[in-house]
Amino acid sequence: MRTAIFQLIFITFFLLSSNWTFASSDPKAQFNQRYPNEKIAIIKTEDINSDKKLESFILTESGKLFLINSKGIIVFIQDGIYSEEDFEKPNIQIFSPAKNEKHVAMTYNYFPSITAMYVYKLEYGTLKPRLSIMGDLEIRINPNGEILEFWKKYRPVVGGWDTALTTYKWDSKYDKYRYTGQLP
Repeated sequence: MRTAIFQLIFITFFLLSSNWTFASSDPKAQFNQRYPNEKIAIIKTEDINSDKKLESFILTESGKLFLINSKGIIVFIQDGIYSEEDFEKPNIQIFSPAKNEKHVAMTYNYFPSITAMYVYKLEYGTLKPRLSIMGDLEIRINPNGEILEFWKKYRPVVGGWDTALTTYKWDSKYDKYRYTGQLP
């Protein structure tokens, strides 16, 4: 009997202290407990899959992107996301490319003047990549969920360049982004 009580106390303590089992009401505290050496640069929390449970998206100062899903599980998504010193800091955007659907966009800048964007969709408790683009001039998300990529189209014979545009729209039927315009 005494052994059974001890085992029950041990199991309860283990489950309550494990950040893999229960979602914390404070994602920052949960992340810091699991990764004490990482410093959070950006944290965004929102319900992106309409299950009435929050997901948190964390970018660290070392350029690592994490998801804390609605079950409280911390999932590493990607690394190498950091802007060079003289550029804007990276940004996490949550937007709706279609009715009743939300995606997560991660943007950052690097030399000479490139903007990179990764777009993810939440599936099965993790973020799945759906689009990866780079714009020489700018990348912007319109309020209707369209992604605009502005880039330089160089003139080979006369020199110089013209501004070119590629527009990406989400196709829910095929679960991917389709583009119109010119590709870089």
